[in-house]
Parts: sequence; C-alpha cells; structure tokens
Amino acid sequence: MGVVTRAQAKRMKSRQPDSEKRSPRGGRRQARGPDLISLLPDEILGSIISLLPTKEGPRTQILSSRWRPLWRSAPLNLDVSGIGGMNEAVVSRILAKHQGVARRFKATPCILDDNSATLDGWLRSPSLDNLQELDFAFPPLVSPRPLMPRSALRFSTTLRVAKFGCCQIPGSDVAHQLHFPSLRYLKLGSVTISEDSLHAMLAGCPVLVKFELVYGYEGPPPLMPPSALCFSSTLRVAKFGYCQFPNLVVHTVHFPNLQHLVLEIVTISESSLHAMLSGCPALNSLMLNYSFGFRQFKVNSLKLKRLEMYFSWSDTDRLQELIIENAPCLERLHHRGPYEDKIQISILSAPKLKILGLLNGHIFRLKLGTSIFNGLLDARVETVMRTVKVLAVQLDNHCLDAIINLMKCFPCLEKLYIEVAIFS
Repeated sequence: MGVVTRAQAKRMKSRQPDSEKRSPRGGRRQARGPDLISLLPDEILGSIISLLPTKEGPRTQILSSRWRPLWRSAPLNLDVSGIGGMNEAVVSRILAKHQGVARRFKATPCILDDNSATLDGWLRSPSLDNLQELDFAFPPLVSPRPLMPRSALRFSTTLRVAKFGCCQIPGSDVAHQLHFPSLRYLKLGSVTISEDSLHAMLAGCPVLVKFELVYGYEGPPPLMPPSALCFSSTLRVAKFGYCQFPNLVVHTVHFPNLQHLVLEIVTISESSLHAMLSGCPALNSLMLNYSFGFRQFKVNSLKLKRLEMYFSWSDTDRLQELIIENAPCLERLHHRGPYEDKIQISILSAPKLKILGLLNGHIFRLKLGTSIFNGLLDARVETVMRTVKVLAVQLDNHCLDAIINLMKCFPCLEKLYIEVAIFS
C-alpha cells in the first residue's frame, strides 16, 4: 500500500466532481440539474402564476429572464385587501400595466369606502375583460348600502364565481342583464335585492352549483323571498343565513340534487324543516347553526352522512328532542347546546355511525337502540354499537362510573374526548 502525501490528496480532492464534494455541514452537495419548471410552456407557467397570492405573482419576474415577461401576460389574480401596501394607486397601476386576461378580482371593505365610484373605475378597466371570478364587499356598517356598480354586470357572460356583499343590487330595470350562463357559485351577503331582481338572477344561472344567501345581522331577520328557494336541478350546495323561512313556500320546494345544506341563524318551523329535508333526496350533509323554531327534529334520510347542530341560550324554541329514526348512511352526529339543556336523543337506526357527540351530563334521556339512559348516570345497557369509533362527552365532574357504563355501548371505541364543564 503506497503512501499518499498531503499534496497528492489535495490534487485528488480537487479532481472530484461537484456532486461528490461534501458541503460545509458534512453532507454531500447535490448536483444542480436543469431548470425543468422553466421548460414548461408559457400557458402552464401563466396558470401557476395566477394561482399565487397577488403580491407573489409579480415577484416571479426576478427569477430569470425566462420568467420576466410572464406575469404581464398571465391570467390576473388581483386581491385588493387593503393590506401590505395595496392601495388605490397600486391597484390602478397594476390594471394599467397588466396585458393578459383576468381570472380573479377581489376587493374587501378595508379598501372600499361607502362610495362605489372607485370600484366602478376598476371594473371598467380593459385588463378585467372576460373576468371569471368577481368578489367584492363594501363596509358593513354603511347605511344606506352603496349601489353595486353596473359595470359589474359587464362580466355576466364569463363569470364562474360571483360574491357580492353589503350593497344594493340594481332593480328590475337591469333584470335583462342578470343572466350568468357560466356562473357556478353565487354568494349574496348582506345585500338589498328586490324579489324581481333575485328571481331574474337565479333564473339566469342555468349551471349554478353553489348558492349562499345571508342577510345582514342588523334589525329583525327578513322573510326569505320565494325566489331563493326555486333552483335548477344543478344545485349541489346551499347556505341560508339570518332570515325567516315562509311556511307555505317551503312545503312546495324540491331540491333533487342538493348534497350540502347550511341553515345559520334562521327561523323555521318544525313542519317546514321536515318538509324541506324530505325534498332533498340526495342530501348527505346538514348543518343547523343556532337556528330555532322547531322543538323536535326527526331524521329520515337515506343518504345523509353528516349532521351537525349548534344551539345557544339565546335560541328560543330550540331543539328539545332529536330522533334518528332511519339514517342508513349516517356517519357523523354532532350536537352542541347549552350545558344545562335537557335534550332527549334517540338513535334508533344508524348502522354506520362512527362519530358521536357531544353527550353531556344533563341529557334528559338518551336512547341507543334498546339501551335507555335516563341521564348518563343511570343506564340499562342492552344495545352495542360497534361502528362508533369516536365519542365526545361533557360532564361537570369526573364521574368515572358514568363514562365506563357509557363505554359499554361502544366496545370498538378508538378515541374518547371528555370535556369538563367548569362553572365559576
């Protein structure tokens, strides 16, 4: 074996390829490969840039000479949030310099005042031609609400997403312009809109998939317009908030393909709620958030997988009895109300139930199949629910016997959440 001198070792080390040289931290340096992303066509790179946050999109110009012209021609994604140095002058400069098509424009109340002239000027910019997503909201406390700029209607044929907040929708004189042939998601939040305009708008959305109508929280909840419940068969998701449901209209509606329904702070009678759900044969998710007007809720749904309900002390005529009569696909059942709420819960048929809660110590009566709990402390266990994997309970003390007795119904339990109610 020959002896290698220090000079020879240095020469050998200098001849090693870069990929085998060790980094200062002891690891091996990785060989720098070709820039494969930059080899993609301009159309794909432009799509990538349009998905980035508004501030990050222009910064791609510093990556290389290959990327420098891409942002100006990429689909514009402009989020005017009023933070991070984004002001009226910056927005106007971006709209003036951008040369590509427009994908998304969003303006929040932080940057919009009670005057719609600024927004109107932006929406008239040629850079926003063929806009696909439009989202704006004025400050919520302004009264009367600013009028929605009529320039917003010039995108009616290209919009796929439209979200309008805290404004007045123009009246019947523009009903012929309220036609959105490509619109898939419509959100109306705290808007003032006439029955004729709402009817024209919804009738002009033949491919609508998602619809949200949430009224403002000032003043008494208004009555839900009948037009809001007349959908095409394309609708899959619906949300209604802070309103009253008319009894006669609800009994006549039919939502053949509705899959997800949210009722938030709404007043709806017991008969109307049951009639509405019977008209949703494809429903698989239902959320009742702080809604009232019904004391008994009986679930008979062949496809419902998820049911969540939340109540507070301020809810008058809130739920007192929940009956899961026939829900062959139900997997998640979550109920949360005031801790002292003496509700009765009966789960008669839910063979796929996996997640159950929140059961509290003040439940007046809990029935699981043939097992009857007169409160969690007194039970006669006869039914075993092997499908339940997750259970959540709430007690005002560490009552170990009650928890052990309850767990006898769920021998295959994997997760148990215990919340201890503490009262000062």
